[in-house]
Amino acid sequence: MDTNVPLYKLLNNMNYEELEELAQKIRKYIYTTISNGSGHLASNLGVVELTIALYRIFDPVEDVIIWDTSHQSYVHKLLTGRWKEFKNIRKKAGISGYTNIFESDADKFGAGHAGTAIAAALGFFLSDKLKKRKRDIVAIVGDGALGCGMTLESLNQLNYQGANVKIVLNDNEMAISKNVGAISQLLNNFRVKKEYTETKKALKSSLEDSSVGKDVENLLKKFRDALKYSFYASPAPFFEDMGIKYYGPVEGHNIKKLEEYFKFMKEYNEGPVLLHVVTKKGKGFEEIENAPIKFHGISKKDDKISYSKIVGHTLAWLKNYEFLAFTAAMSSGTGLDILQEISPDKVIDMGITESSVVTTAAAVSFGGILPIVDIYSTFMQRAFDSLIHDVALQKAPVLFLLDRAGLVGEDGPTHHGVFDLSYTRLIPNVEVWTPLDAQDLANMVYTSVIQGIKKPRFIRFPRDGEKISVTQILENLKIVNGEWRFLKKSESDVYVLAVGTMAQLVVKALNEFEVNIIGVRSVKPVDDFVMQVLAEKANYIFVYEEGSLKGGFNEEIYKLKNKQIFAFGIKDDFVSHATREEQLQECGLDIESIKKNFEELFLKTDIGTKILRRR
Repeated sequence: MDTNVPLYKLLNNMNYEELEELAQKIRKYIYTTISNGSGHLASNLGVVELTIALYRIFDPVEDVIIWDTSHQSYVHKLLTGRWKEFKNIRKKAGISGYTNIFESDADKFGAGHAGTAIAAALGFFLSDKLKKRKRDIVAIVGDGALGCGMTLESLNQLNYQGANVKIVLNDNEMAISKNVGAISQLLNNFRVKKEYTETKKALKSSLEDSSVGKDVENLLKKFRDALKYSFYASPAPFFEDMGIKYYGPVEGHNIKKLEEYFKFMKEYNEGPVLLHVVTKKGKGFEEIENAPIKFHGISKKDDKISYSKIVGHTLAWLKNYEFLAFTAAMSSGTGLDILQEISPDKVIDMGITESSVVTTAAAVSFGGILPIVDIYSTFMQRAFDSLIHDVALQKAPVLFLLDRAGLVGEDGPTHHGVFDLSYTRLIPNVEVWTPLDAQDLANMVYTSVIQGIKKPRFIRFPRDGEKISVTQILENLKIVNGEWRFLKKSESDVYVLAVGTMAQLVVKALNEFEVNIIGVRSVKPVDDFVMQVLAEKANYIFVYEEGSLKGGFNEEIYKLKNKQIFAFGIKDDFVSHATREEQLQECGLDIESIKKNFEELFLKTDIGTKILRRR
């Protein structure tokens, strides 16, 4: 196989036996590469035949192919000229784990969040219409993203805008966690109703054999349409009532059958059309097929217990208190599955609907129950209006757990949680707590549940963990507040402020120097006592935060007058995919960089010798 030529250009020269061989080769290559590195495994194994069949009919460079969320675009990458580069996927300087418009002409739209594909497809249609450009526009959308607000809003626009957009609904019953909601249930009901498909086939056969004429044809068409609205619970009415022609379901691992449907879709130009394709996550590997959540994402094993699991175990320990924990299709990723296993009624999964989750939680709080919203920092960005309009404006006592705050590693810029300090600091009526370590995180969650809260409170923590036992943490739970903590005191006029878990790195890097090190445990409000100490005693202030410097905590410190201030964090740029350790180093936030930058800055000053004096 000549991998120097984009494989999609060779597909039409292959027979079906050769295509099946290619499918298995792709499946094995993905499995081997991701198992030895990191990435999304189950979802990509499930779309091998779908992608091959799609690219036999549509041209991924000349046409517009948009992969929703795009974590399932590995086969797309392999077919569009990135076979050799794939071995370095998600590694520093390697290709991205998502579609990336800067990486290939075949990547027409980048995405790491769900629900954007149909809106983007509509945008391409509108621009093509104005430019009188003729090409096919296809959006591949997972059933998990189908219930996303953006997807539903965009579906509602397609027929109204007269958009000849083609949608492939990749129905594998899963987002990351099990799909929830009425739309998911509709698809689930229909999957088990073989009678509809079998009856439709019988009708088609009868129609083809009939010579009676159009009267029978019209009668059969009416009967077929009636079937769609029958007790078989077809999803067709859901789409067709919005003016989107529905076809399917079709088995998603049959290249020949898929190709027949894709040919029809290509020729259909009477408005938006949707093909319902049923696939199996983890296809080809029984262990993965049986545990798609476990194999959704693969990463290197770590002997640390993650902060997400610390949260889950703490909430499980508090299960008898009055609270409801909300997730947006991420119960396993956030650690809420630990609570869910022992108290399923305490966890509400609303699917990929972050904004709706936040508004619902606000109303729950006014009903006298503490809502706990556990969402990744990067996904919480989608609910910004709800945070302001529905929560902060009304001082709704909602506890927000911002998981994956900071740099997240191989998932890259779509997933970094580096903006939450900036976007939460500017909202009135909120508190933003930043625990220093695992015990501090558990204590803050414990305190919020035991004491309750009077206004919105955010607790942010990174994608990291510690070597500590859950038993030890639960045995040492105590009530805390957001006061800053002196981790090292000195007579020096140099003060080092480390936000949240950055304190662990700063202490290791600078403990040998004659400086004061302060762990910042709340960025809003600030600690007035410590701020007064800084105003009176500090001449040099260093600030370290795992977040954007623009709008970040450092801006509070720059309010102090007549101080020399040095701030380290995420600069005004997007950090590319790499390991979390490599990203921290790139941003000057790892132990060696902190120490090196500190020394270099002070060697250039008149008091350098004094400040760098070893203890």
